[in-house]
Amino acid sequence: SGLSDGTYLSLGHFERDDLETVITHLRASGGVSCIGLWGRSMGASTALLHADRDPSIAGLVLDSPFTDLKKLCEELVNKYTNSQVPSFLVRLLLEMVRSSISHNADFDIFEVSPKEHAPSGFAPTLFAAARNDTFVKPSHAQELHKLYGGQSEFLMIDGDHNSPRSRFFMDSVAIFFFNVLQCEKLTQMASKD
Repeated sequence: SGLSDGTYLSLGHFERDDLETVITHLRASGGVSCIGLWGRSMGASTALLHADRDPSIAGLVLDSPFTDLKKLCEELVNKYTNSQVPSFLVRLLLEMVRSSISHNADFDIFEVSPKEHAPSGFAPTLFAAARNDTFVKPSHAQELHKLYGGQSEFLMIDGDHNSPRSRFFMDSVAIFFFNVLQCEKLTQMASKD
């Protein structure tokens, strides 16, 4: 919602704990039976960072997740400098940024690595990437899909990182969640009443 406390955005590191708090609240409310997570970009990576530690998650839709923050940073530096900065200098600069963030925000950006969590994933997952995404390249979602430990599907969709998603994609997500959230059982129970 963008209303959480804190001075720094951690691109998933602390946000996964925020997500856990929301899920705990939903479970405690008594009004929720199944929980599915749908995230895009940082939200997708956050969901993946959390999901392997929460067996209550029924399913995930991960649209344009990144595999590893360090890799994403390196790719973005190369993109925005037209690969004019030598790789050793990029590594040096990232180490400086890492040190500063570690000191000021109390987390290590090199530990924000959804790909380290993917093999332990178990909830059914729909991975998606936009064909023309130059911010988080489709190869990130493809790699996570290949590494994922549970049942997963992959959709390559039209557009770029910030494009509105197509009707086909939205329908695919609706069908996916209908199945993993066991909505058919809910409709059967409702019809018995």
